Amino acid sequence: MTVLKPSAVLVKDIMSTDVISVDPETSLVEAGKLLSEHNFDGLPVVDKNNTLLGIITEYDLVSKSASIHLPTFQFVLQSIPVFGKDKSHFDKDLQSIFELKVGDVMNTDPLFLEDTATYEEAVDMLKKHHRVNPIPIVKKTKQVVGVVSRFDVLKPLYVLKDIEP
Repeated sequence: MTVLKPSAVLVKDIMSTDVISVDPETSLVEAGKLLSEHNFDGLPVVDKNNTLLGIITEYDLVSKSASIHLPTFQFVLQSIPVFGKDKSHFDKDLQSIFELKVGDVMNTDPLFLEDTATYEEAVDMLKKHHRVNPIPIVKKTKQVVGVVSRFDVLKPLYVLKDIEP
């Protein structure tokens, strides 16, 4: 019986290759919807060649001063009935909030791993950087080929549980 040792596993063996990403011009509302719909903690931000430019995370969508989830805040603002001339006082501020793009708040220096990285390197990065999830996986050219999440690093354990000693 052959048992895979974690040192023999590479991130490309466990990464998710069906990557949902956004570009810097994606609205924050749309990015928030994608995060929520897919139950993701973050999305890679890529250019038209799928080159990693940054990452947008739930943390990036939280106002540090008010601790409010920005897409939720935007939805609430859209739902508040403002009547008559009072509405004109808020129009400019509301419009500037709705015009915010991923590029305005994304992390432009994201942590990432190359597809040749080891399982241990992925686990180590997730342990050292608690807010990072997922980790974009790139080729040497920085083109995104996958992501590794905390769930993905558990995949080898599922294989091991089915093996009898």
